Parts: sequence; C-alpha cells; structure tokens
Amino acid sequence: MKHLVQMIREYRGGVAGNQPAMAQKRFTLFNHLRLLLLAIAMAVLWYLSGPSVMTSKEDMLWERVHSAQWHLSQWRRQNGTATPAENDPWQCGLIGLEWSGTTTTLGDIASKRTACNPAWAIQFKRWFNELKLEPGNPVAIYSSASFPGLLLNVLSAAEELQLDPLLIVSLGASTWGANHPDNLWPVQAAELRRGGFIRKRADYYTLGAGAELGHGLSPEGAALLRQAAKDAGVELLITGNLEEMIALKSELLEGIQPRVFVNIGGSQANLGTSEDVLKLQTGFVPANEASMAGNGVIGYAMQHGIPVVHMLNIRSISDRVGIPYDSAPRRMGPGLLGIGWSLFGLTLFFIVVFTHRRWRLEPAKE
Repeated sequence: MKHLVQMIREYRGGVAGNQPAMAQKRFTLFNHLRLLLLAIAMAVLWYLSGPSVMTSKEDMLWERVHSAQWHLSQWRRQNGTATPAENDPWQCGLIGLEWSGTTTTLGDIASKRTACNPAWAIQFKRWFNELKLEPGNPVAIYSSASFPGLLLNVLSAAEELQLDPLLIVSLGASTWGANHPDNLWPVQAAELRRGGFIRKRADYYTLGAGAELGHGLSPEGAALLRQAAKDAGVELLITGNLEEMIALKSELLEGIQPRVFVNIGGSQANLGTSEDVLKLQTGFVPANEASMAGNGVIGYAMQHGIPVVHMLNIRSISDRVGIPYDSAPRRMGPGLLGIGWSLFGLTLFFIVVFTHRRWRLEPAKE
C-alpha cells in the first residue's frame, strides 16, 4: 500500500520533459489500482457469501431443531419406519418413501433433505424479524406434508418468537415427503409434541392431491389420510370442488388477519389455477407483487396486503439465502449473500486476470 501511495504522489508531481516515464508510471499505477480494487471486492464477497454468525438465541434454535430431528430419527428406527441411510444420510427423520398409497406427485429427494437443514429455522426467524413481528401476532402457515422439514423449521421459528399461527396442512405428500403409511405428518407431529420440541397442533387438515380433496389418490390412500386426521382429532376440510376450497382457506385466512402468509409446497388451493403464480418469486415476497400471485390463497393474501413467504423450488431459495443444497447440516446460519454473488466474484476475478497486462509496447518516437 505504501508503494502505491508513493507512486500516486510521484505521478501527481509529474516528471518534467520525460513523457515516456510519465506514460509508464500511469500504466503501472492503473494496474496497481485495478488489482487493489479486485482484492477488496473479492474479500468483501468472500466474507458476505460465507455462513453468517448466529446469535446465542439463533444457536439455541438451531440446536432445538437438530435435536428434534435426531429424536424423530431414533423413534422411527425403534418403530420400524426408519428411512434407509442412503436416503437419509444425516438422520433427519423427516424423509419418507419413494412411493406409497398416500403419495401425490414426484418430488426431489435432494430438496427434501435440504428442507431439513436447521438453518431454515434461522432464516424463517430472520424473515419474521424483518417484518417486526411481536409475540402474539397472528401468522398463517399453509403447508403440504411434502416438506416436513420446512414444517418443523417454520413452527420452531414461530414458537421461538411466540407468534400465534393458523396451521393448515395438506396430508398428501410428494415422493420422499411425509408419505409413509405408518408415519404420516399427524403421527410425526404428535411425536414431536410428545418430545416437547413443538407445541402447535394443526388447526385443520386437507387431503391434498387434486383439488386438495384427494383426487388422484387410491381409495385406500385417501382412507389412510382420513383416518390419520381423525386419530389426531383435527378437522378435515372437505368442499365440493377446488374453487370452494380456495374460498374456504381464504376465508380462514381473512378471519385472523395474519401479518404474513407462509406457503410451503405446492398445495393446489394455495397456488390456484392461474399460471401467473409460476412467475412469482420464491422466498420472501412483499405484497406489492400481487399481480403475479395467481388466483389461489397466495393471490388472495397478496391482494389484501399480506406479505408472503413462498417456499417452492427449494434449490433456488437455498442459493439465494446461502443455505447449502443437499449438504450435511453444519452449525451455522444462512449466508449473508447467496451463491449467485460467489459466481459473480469468480467471473470478476477471471475477467480481470485475463485482461490484466503487465507491460505494454509503445510506438517508438523520433
């Protein structure tokens, strides 16, 4: 740095009657400044793209979620419903089967494993804090049983902040979700409550699948879901068609006037039938983007000024918030910047390296 300062002073002072020397100093000075700025940019991106430091309360939240997963994993091992280690290598306890009678659609196992990372509880808590939510504030959580990992994480964050959630879960699940016939979400949730890891019981269930009325499921699969809701003592929402289901879930949403609406997965009534919702940003979405929210419950929420946390396409969200995709959970929070900025840093580095010139030939002067 001292060398660079000296060069700047010499350049500003000038070298009278020696234009070639001036040109050389100008060229060298430009190169030094360019490399210095690159080094500063890379250092900033390296720092911001790494995992963030958790506060003591965030560390406790991370540990609570991790302990809940370990408890569930050991419980499933004891009752014979454990997922093979090759499918659940980090023993989350929240990975289901490749297929069963309660399975609705195909799902990505890597996304299901990523959804179990306790860092999501930290991310949910940070989103809630950005909205300045306070104890007792109503929030709405409408989730598919396709992502039990996210369900555990968001409930843990909401309870940490003492929020008042309205919880509606669609029981049908895509592959690798909560689709084990003997270990559906109501059974998992009951065990998590028994272990003291969560307190909230679902307010309502739906069957999920087509129209959230079980369309497309086998009679046996639909019967299993109905029985699970009955055994849990939770009301099962039944309507005549999808439009009525959207209206009913929207009415329940309006009844509590939530500060935020959390959608997890692709429950049909939450998304609606308009393709506009496919253009909607995932992750945290402010209410001013209602024009792209579709005609489902998400669209209803945003049209009424309710911000949304839209948890679909987990890979995209994990890249943006800096939670490693399909990687063993580490005791750390989400990154300050997502992977996109890391890629930008690499691109910037190679652009500078390949365009950097250590010397330049000047035409000879007579």
